[in-house]
Amino acid sequence: MKNRPISRWLVSIAGAIVAPLSAIVPTAAVPVFIATLPAVSSAEAQVVLHLFEEIPGERQFSGVLIARPLQPEKAAERGLSEAAYARAVAQAERDLRALGIARHFPEVGEYLVKVPAGETENTVIARLMATGNFEYVEPDWIVFPVACPDDSQFSQQWHHAANRLGSCAAWDLETGSPDIVIAICDTGILATHQDLLLHKREGYNVPSQKWESQGGAINDVNGHGTNCSGSAAANGNNAVGVAGMGWNLGHRTMRVTDSADGSASISNLTLAARVAADAGDKVASVSYSGVNSSTVFTTGTYVRSKGALLVWAAGNSNANLSGNREDSVIVVGATDQNDLRASFSNYGTLVDLFAPGVSIRTTSRTSTTSYTSVSGTSFACPITAGLCGLIWSRNPSLTPAEVEAILRATCVDLGTAGVDGTFGYGRINAAAAIAMTPPDAPDTTPPAAPSGLVATAGDARVDLAWNASPESDLAGYAVFRSTDGTNFAEITPALLTGATFADTGLVNGTTYSYFVVAEDDAGNASPASAIVAATPVAPPPPPEPVTLFADGFESGNLTTGGWTRQNTNSFASTAATFDGAWGARVLRTSWMQRSISTVGYGSIELNVARRTAGLESSEWLFVEWWNGSAWTIAAQVRNNAFSQGWISLPAGASNRADFRFRFRTNANRNDEWADIDAVELRGVPLN
Repeated sequence: MKNRPISRWLVSIAGAIVAPLSAIVPTAAVPVFIATLPAVSSAEAQVVLHLFEEIPGERQFSGVLIARPLQPEKAAERGLSEAAYARAVAQAERDLRALGIARHFPEVGEYLVKVPAGETENTVIARLMATGNFEYVEPDWIVFPVACPDDSQFSQQWHHAANRLGSCAAWDLETGSPDIVIAICDTGILATHQDLLLHKREGYNVPSQKWESQGGAINDVNGHGTNCSGSAAANGNNAVGVAGMGWNLGHRTMRVTDSADGSASISNLTLAARVAADAGDKVASVSYSGVNSSTVFTTGTYVRSKGALLVWAAGNSNANLSGNREDSVIVVGATDQNDLRASFSNYGTLVDLFAPGVSIRTTSRTSTTSYTSVSGTSFACPITAGLCGLIWSRNPSLTPAEVEAILRATCVDLGTAGVDGTFGYGRINAAAAIAMTPPDAPDTTPPAAPSGLVATAGDARVDLAWNASPESDLAGYAVFRSTDGTNFAEITPALLTGATFADTGLVNGTTYSYFVVAEDDAGNASPASAIVAATPVAPPPPPEPVTLFADGFESGNLTTGGWTRQNTNSFASTAATFDGAWGARVLRTSWMQRSISTVGYGSIELNVARRTAGLESSEWLFVEWWNGSAWTIAAQVRNNAFSQGWISLPAGASNRADFRFRFRTNANRNDEWADIDAVELRGVPLN
């Protein structure tokens, strides 16, 4: 959940209140403002004004503005009161809604708004900034990245040139997402190499079937794996070394062998690809021979079922590989600097396409700063895998088949015109492939308005509940409140993840109106729910307790007072008094009890003044009540001086026609007794 300013939106339900900006701030002769307003009152606000200008190829207008209303810290710097700040934010957000909000970024308090037809960025910015209600309003520039990375050996990577892969043009559009992971199924990696440090994912040792965190070794036992990792994903634009084809992609090492010569079984290679796909990696790159094994294509089908691709090197035997390239694996041959088939590269109808594979400058395991130039379809393969990762980075919603189709459709045709038996679809072209890839369209569809909103009033609070939204990417809900039924302000400082909200600390007798808005992960806000209202009220005071029975024993006779005695050891006595002339004494082992109906009453309490004399450690005065089947102890006493206080009885004592209470001792001598006085039983009416 994202924390947001407390007053993110202030909205007006009455449409007439939202006036067009031109009715609020005149447009004539208002130049454009680039800096934030100084801390002055709105009446005397003076600003330094500048025009925003386009620079073709570097920054260009988009027809959209980025606006940030005043934030609390800026308001405090300007000395605005809470009321003045609330008015400023409310007006700012009304102005933005009048323009039409295209997107909201609550985590930074920014809005995207469209420039109206007939207007320019500069005139709209001028009007908004002149209100003094914004920290800044500026163009949502279309900007252009630097054409090529600054890696020190980039000039030695001929395969990235404009007349080969066109990598710089591709990188103008997409340098790769770290969330798109290429799995290099090879001999390991020098994980500390300066050009392989970024976006490295946990590695896996296939022979031991252990992840790196479980002790699986991923260090490079041969050197080949570090070469391949750099070809696919060496970190680019970091001022050192080289740039991989997908230099900002995530990369994972799947070490397929523990042998220094790099040899591995086909089953380990295919297992590596499957484990990578299960882990969510988008491309598994295998730079080994053996591509024409049936198990490879079985694994290719499995990998595709996981939404990923398997790319495999064609091999370096100058052999003609027959087969059907319309299969589940992308098989890659190698070209040289002249766009000819490398003399060693396999070819044929099983090969899908080619990529540069001669004198490829890449990372080396020799040291953390070492590089080397290598040749083989082993390096054409990860270069192709890196391009697949770039395509997926530009549009993660593409299917494996769609990624392969883009790869094929943008190949440079080599050899016989069209798809042929040597080069297949031709040599990959990064610039064309990324240009052809449609960018993933942002989610601009708002959730449906929340339904079923109900408000329940309580004491100084209103409890809200509504139906949970079925939106799959729901971020949460925002609650808005008004005391006049028209002007609403958000009262949730952060999106709610549940479909309930308790608004507390309210004023009883005041009517509060509410609506709820749903928001998705893309920041799209739903229409408002229906408005509900509730008026908190103080609860009526609880009923006063009623005395159901009282006895101070002033009659001098227990029987007269309605008491039942076990024996004559319970009696009235002037020596037992706490208040008045008489009290009651329970001598030795005896009890005295009283029956009284508690029907219609709850919260039963018993008050009695009590003391004991001569009782030993195991002897007590017990205060007990009848629960319908047995006597239950409510208190037990052994104090030598009178004490008095209310004893609350359990709920079972309420509303009983057969309620009884008694005082009992378990003493065994004539000089051991308990005294009772000022007995009162009370309860609270149930209705």
